Amino acid sequence: MTARRGLRRPGAKAPEPDPGPPQALKLVGTVLANTTLLTALLYFFGLVETQTFFLYFRVHYTLLGQTSDEIFARGVDGVLLPLAGTAGAVLGFLMLSRFLRNRLTEDTWARLLRICTPIAAGLGVALIVATVLIALHPVPFRDHLGLPGLGFALGVLMVLFAWRQVTAAQRSGPLELVLAYVLVSIGLFWAVGDYSSGVGIRRAFETEGQIATRPAATIYSAESLNLTAGGVRQVKCADPDAAYKYRYTGLKLLLQSGGQYVFVPSNWWAGGGVAFVVPKTDKLRLEFGPARSVPPTAC
Repeated sequence: MTARRGLRRPGAKAPEPDPGPPQALKLVGTVLANTTLLTALLYFFGLVETQTFFLYFRVHYTLLGQTSDEIFARGVDGVLLPLAGTAGAVLGFLMLSRFLRNRLTEDTWARLLRICTPIAAGLGVALIVATVLIALHPVPFRDHLGLPGLGFALGVLMVLFAWRQVTAAQRSGPLELVLAYVLVSIGLFWAVGDYSSGVGIRRAFETEGQIATRPAATIYSAESLNLTAGGVRQVKCADPDAAYKYRYTGLKLLLQSGGQYVFVPSNWWAGGGVAFVVPKTDKLRLEFGPARSVPPTAC
């Protein structure tokens, strides 16, 4: 007895998997989630901010031997809020894209993409061209730090989004995504470099305003340091057996790093103030007192 053979009733077609957000949006998440890139951006931000901060006080940052921890701390301090805002905006856009993809019908979603594709392409090309022109003549845009780099990165993403929509039916390799990743990273470093310079100057300006309220620093030295500036006073101690024979007052400690002290006069001002870089040795002793304390005439 043979088994009966015949045609089977076709089962229900399995639903197609959700393609998820477009590749351009995935690229944004990849850039933001890349810990190597994020670490490099934080270090670059902290390094540029360190350079501009000490340049404001006329001290070259290489004299101080700033550690990686100090540079990273400055990077986190300055870039945390902009990075959080950018990541929040991208997350909101990704969530909106997924919400619309699940709520709209297939035809409506396809129609929306057809409308958005030429708009994204036009805006992306316009942003790239504008930022290239700004790079050639950046002076009029000094007050908009970070925006040209962000505009360049956003323009690259928009052009990539439009390109992926136009070539959706064709097989494309990962080369375009790699190149887009590189260009977006360049835009982010451009933005971070501009913004960190502004942050370094602002931090230095704020520090200048707080110099008068910092504790008064007094240096006792075994040898003469020849610190001469307005408001800085050298006193030679009368006791011949004193271990520290010279005293310097009228100073404020800016910071200590890499075995170096950076002092500025109490009346330091950006127009003509000087800064003193003093090596940290056993021949020095520091004392700190109230901000406006008056030292005795003798030591």
